[in-house]
Amino acid sequence: MAADTVRVDICYRPLRVAWAISSEDREAFRQAVRFSHTLWGGRFNPIVAVDRPEAADLIELYRADMIVPVGDSDEVRKFAESFPHLMKPFFPDSIFLRDANAPGRAHLLDIHNAAAHCRDTPAWTALCERGIRTFSWSADDPLHDVFLMQFGAYPSAADTGIDYLDIIGKATLPHPLIDVPLVSTAPIPLETLQHASISYLSRICLQRHYSIRPGWDYPGFFVGDVSRTDDLIHYWNLRAADISVQFLDPSQTPRYEQVRPEYERQLRDDLSQFDEHRRKLAVWARRDRLDDAIALFPGGGISACGVDENSWKGGAVRPPMMILREVSSLGVLGDDGGQPRVSFALNDKPFSSENWFYTQHLVASLSFMSGIPRGEQHTFHPPYVPELNEFFARTMNFQHDKIRIEPERIGLVIDAADHDAFLKALPISELAERIFDIAGLKVKPSGAGLIARQLISRLGGVDGARVFKIPGVRRLIKTYGPTATFTRNAALQLIGSKDPNRPGAKFKDHEDLYIEPRQFGTKLTAGMVFAYLVDKGLFRLGAELVCPTCRLASWTALDQLRQRLVCDLCGAEYDATRQLISGEFHYRRTGVLGLEKNAQGAVPVALTLQQLAVNIDRLGHKAMYLPSIDVEPKAGSDLPACEIDFLGIIPAMSQGQAEIVLGECKDEGGQIDVKDVENMRRLADAFPRKRFDVFIVFAKLAPFSDDEIALAKSLNEKYHQRVVLLTDRELEPFHLYERTQAETGIVTHGGSLGECARVTSAMYFG
Repeated sequence: MAADTVRVDICYRPLRVAWAISSEDREAFRQAVRFSHTLWGGRFNPIVAVDRPEAADLIELYRADMIVPVGDSDEVRKFAESFPHLMKPFFPDSIFLRDANAPGRAHLLDIHNAAAHCRDTPAWTALCERGIRTFSWSADDPLHDVFLMQFGAYPSAADTGIDYLDIIGKATLPHPLIDVPLVSTAPIPLETLQHASISYLSRICLQRHYSIRPGWDYPGFFVGDVSRTDDLIHYWNLRAADISVQFLDPSQTPRYEQVRPEYERQLRDDLSQFDEHRRKLAVWARRDRLDDAIALFPGGGISACGVDENSWKGGAVRPPMMILREVSSLGVLGDDGGQPRVSFALNDKPFSSENWFYTQHLVASLSFMSGIPRGEQHTFHPPYVPELNEFFARTMNFQHDKIRIEPERIGLVIDAADHDAFLKALPISELAERIFDIAGLKVKPSGAGLIARQLISRLGGVDGARVFKIPGVRRLIKTYGPTATFTRNAALQLIGSKDPNRPGAKFKDHEDLYIEPRQFGTKLTAGMVFAYLVDKGLFRLGAELVCPTCRLASWTALDQLRQRLVCDLCGAEYDATRQLISGEFHYRRTGVLGLEKNAQGAVPVALTLQQLAVNIDRLGHKAMYLPSIDVEPKAGSDLPACEIDFLGIIPAMSQGQAEIVLGECKDEGGQIDVKDVENMRRLADAFPRKRFDVFIVFAKLAPFSDDEIALAKSLNEKYHQRVVLLTDRELEPFHLYERTQAETGIVTHGGSLGECARVTSAMYFG
């Protein structure tokens, strides 16, 4: 049997560690810097002063995979514990494994692995031939901490159990490491700009991935005060965001007399290849001393970049995802207890996978590029909600600490010696429960939701609901109740006739609609539509026969028809041959449409979901939805208990927020009232804005009244348009705003929920 295959995109990257320290603990800061230099990719690990206002923002901004406290402060330890979703993916929780009787090992990808992997490559050979330098300085040098960050140093072997300096020294042979002393009474030598240092080795072979759009990444100088720990941390974190900056302390100006002009010359030469607005040299400084920093560069041609606690909220600085390599693997799609599962090889590893390094962990950042079938119940595209890391891990990979959700990707923690891996698809209903739990709510499918789900399933998926665009189809379902029967001619007349309540609506408007494959260029007919509905099981064939004994008519399904029948009403047996010969088939709703109220509500829900799935960017292949769910507040919450006609969850693009869609659907004659609006307002406001951008969709198969429009308008916020209004004018055409554009002149494709909200404001709210 041939197996279905899936293309899996794998980006190998180091785990990103956030070092938590107290801003008063200078020694903890130094230890964090030394530890970073032992790790492959350690240059990109942020340092977080837990007593600073931007501490939590830094964890969010750098998308930390784990937090490691450095120092003895209880405040530092409690800060790390306040992020339970960033659990350490190894045991014991120490980064370094020390054994008195054996060489030490690291739990994270380190520069020992980098040296083992890169040693025989041309890039490493060229680096060694140019010469790798170590730099040393006295403990009382005012620039001690700046040198530690810029040039690097390793912790003692007693602290880690590993002599990293010895490992690097052996890896560079026959070109020995040369130590260059930096004298506190002399200028910094040009040699610091001409040779690779320990700091450079921690970022070797790493490159930016395109998935995170850069913010301010302008190279230049950071003007700061070496005596201030916050300046040192700002400087380190700018470099951790892959921004090339040199520290410049105005009180130590004579020390920079050689390196400053040379670094500036090299930088301007490098910048000359860019557009004019990118050619300027950047001057970074604390915002309160930015003017003084700019004064140090009287020649002009600079970009002033102020740094304060707001710089780390995701607007200015955006750290990229630094990867070792991006490769493709062929995954095999299977089934695991009804849950889709993809198994794939971890191939083309850009690191050493020798057994010695089996304790070292890194991340395989995954994206499924093609071959994943669209499912209504499961997804391989969870939204970026790091607080759900453990839920994702237990559901998709069993091990509770092995998933790190990323923007548009899934980070799977692996060992360096692993050869293959797997992921299971995420049940959408369970995901919805977890997301609403964050908002203080409990959800479960409603009765109407179960009917809508079965209806969509009968139609072969949400796109099969496009048949409900035809007003005659909706009219057929309304005209004949669950026990009523009708003939084919009666059905064709309803499907193909004009709507008496909407003189402008006619079947001809939908003759080019494809509800299933047919010969190109042919027109859709009412007969094709009715055949489709019967074939999909929405209606059943049978015969309406009269019992000679009780003289009452009853309907018998085709599967049970025989020449001799027993009357369901009186129990008498009779011969139905003559009636069958002269009669014709009669049709009746099937069980999926058997409940009058729920069936009527399911049709506008299914049609709205179909239109969104086709027209909203990303919704068609990555978004998830649930039709009609019951919402209840958790204990202690004052949120309302209500029903939502549909829920949509759209994963975030890049580093943006996931989108939540709360939908209320009405059939013709339905009305949006104050209670509907107030429930939607309170539910939308309950979701944390850091994670979710919530939109409220009101869909109605008729125009909205002035009162309904006024109520909907009240849900918009001053700086956020979040209400989308859709009527039959938007739901019936193939393109969402096809008729709207013709009627109103508003030009739009409605490619996103934000755009739909803006169009709604323009049409209805002025």
